[in-house]
Amino acid sequence: MSTPYPVIASIVEGHGEEKALPVLLRRLVAHLEPGTYADIQRPYRIPRDRMLRRDVLGNALTVVTTRDPAPTGVLVLLDADDDCAVDLAERLRIQARASHAHVPLVAIAAVREFEAWFLAGAAGLAGQAGLPRPLAPPASPETIRGAKEWLSDRMPRGSTYQETAHQPSFVTLFDLDAARAAAPSFDKLCRDVRFLLTATREAFP
Repeated sequence: MSTPYPVIASIVEGHGEEKALPVLLRRLVAHLEPGTYADIQRPYRIPRDRMLRRDVLGNALTVVTTRDPAPTGVLVLLDADDDCAVDLAERLRIQARASHAHVPLVAIAAVREFEAWFLAGAAGLAGQAGLPRPLAPPASPETIRGAKEWLSDRMPRGSTYQETAHQPSFVTLFDLDAARAAAPSFDKLCRDVRFLLTATREAFP
């Protein structure tokens, strides 16, 4: 039986995203569509190299789409690394349609890495985990190779950014509006989440 509210399943590649993405999605639901309730299901994790295989992605989609309640939409998220984020996301969509064309699905490849979004919204992280106040974001956060290292370099001596430790807390704090303005792949995530909530595509500016 279908639910009267959106149910979002997700497929991710990393342990950090497995913990952090549900937190981020709940925050985005409140930010993008205030007053809306959505059931954010636990992510299904697949290592990146396996996620790019059609059979493995298809099996993962079968697992998440047979949950109860059944998701009304699926979000696939991975880091682009050195690949083109647009092409990588399109590759995932094509592979998903081959076996699950009936499932509303969005695919997002974070340019370089997930942490580039933290750099874009860095002002919201000022003072957290020893980061300085103020914390100015870099001019072009998605062009930086090594966003994790950028964060580590600004932490106190002896401290380093740890994905599984810091991602879940940082997603509650980074500046969403600044990140959306400075990181096109995060803006795409926001537009795709709104689509999963409303079934309406936001016009691209």
